[in-house]
Order: sequence, then C-alpha cells, then structure tokens
Amino acid sequence: MSPGRRLALIAAGIILGGVATGEHLFRRQLEHRYRAAEARREELQGDFDQLRARHERVNAQLTEQRQHAEELLGALAERTGQLEEAVGRLTVESRTVRELESRLVAMARQMDSLQGELSLAMDRVGGKSKAAPSAVQLERILISSGPQPDGLRGRVVSVDTNWHFVVINLGWDAVKIGDTVSILRNGHMLAQARIERVQEGVAAASLLPEWEDVSIQVNDLVRVL
Repeated sequence: MSPGRRLALIAAGIILGGVATGEHLFRRQLEHRYRAAEARREELQGDFDQLRARHERVNAQLTEQRQHAEELLGALAERTGQLEEAVGRLTVESRTVRELESRLVAMARQMDSLQGELSLAMDRVGGKSKAAPSAVQLERILISSGPQPDGLRGRVVSVDTNWHFVVINLGWDAVKIGDTVSILRNGHMLAQARIERVQEGVAAASLLPEWEDVSIQVNDLVRVL
C-alpha cells in the first residue's frame, strides 16, 4: 500500500472517530437535557396539582361563605319584616293611645261638668227638702222605683252618645276603675260598660265595643258584676 493511501486511511479513521465521539457527546447532552426537562415537568405537575387542590379548597370555602351569606340575608329580611310589622303595630297602638287619651280628657271634662251639675242639683234638692218635703219624696221615687233585684246598685244619670260612655250614680264606695257593670231596663240587660273614672258619688263608664250602638237612657238600672 502506498504511503499516500495509508495516510488517507488514517485521516479518515481520525475523522470518523471524531465524528463518533462528537455524536456520543451530543447524545449524552440530549439525554441530560431530556432528564432535566422531565424533572422540570414533574416539578411543574406537582405545582399544578397543589394549585388545583388549593383552588378547589378556595371554591369550597367560597360556596360555604355564599350559603352563609344567603342565610344571613334571609334572616335579615325576616327580621326586617318583623321590625316593620312591629313598627306598624306600634303606630296603630300609639294612635289608639292618643285617641283614648283624647276620650279620657273629654270624659274628665264631662265628669267635672256633671259633678258640678250634680252638686248644684243636690243643693237644690237640699233646699227643696226644707221648703217642700213632698218634692223630695217625688225625687226619691224617680231614683228608686220599687225593690231592686240582687246586684242592682245604681242608675244612669247621664249618657254621652258621641263618646259612648255613661255616668252612673255610684262612687268610690261602690265601684273602682276597671270594674264592669251591666245596664238593664225592665229586667233585660241592654249593655255592659267598664268603669274609667270614679269620684265621690259618681263614676264614668265606657260602653264595651260590642255594646256601643245600644241606646242607653237616663234612669236605666246599673248592676256591678
């Protein structure tokens, strides 16, 4: 073999060896990069799994908080409705109290007026008893005509149809505020009333609501229940 060919073969062997060595190094680099990429992928997958688990926990907490908020809103709406209903009742009750106060003021004025009239009437009767005994006897017949049934203790002396109350000739010694009396005529009960104010020898009573339309007259009998 000629020296030139031998050199050519040697050069070719060196080249092929260099190429093989280069390929081997490149393949090892690729494998190293692949393993690094695989490790990175697994790391990213772990991070993703953690994020997904955290996301699910947060969603569960949000759902729970949303349900709790809805329950609170429902309870608040119910309480608001109850409060509005209570305010409505309070408004009605306040209006009723004001009306009752107005009625009581009017009744007090009426009572004072009647008390004065009764006092004057008693003075007149006293004066008549000295001058004309027969007149006093007639007045007594008007107040108490015949024996009274059990429990009858007085009579109606005045009627106020506007305010639905009556004045009776019973005072502190016979009735007290809050007592209920029956009003009768010819042995039949006409109505019932509740004592609202009492003075000496006279009392004012409001007709109960179911009896407000009944026609009461002066000298109707009164029985304390």
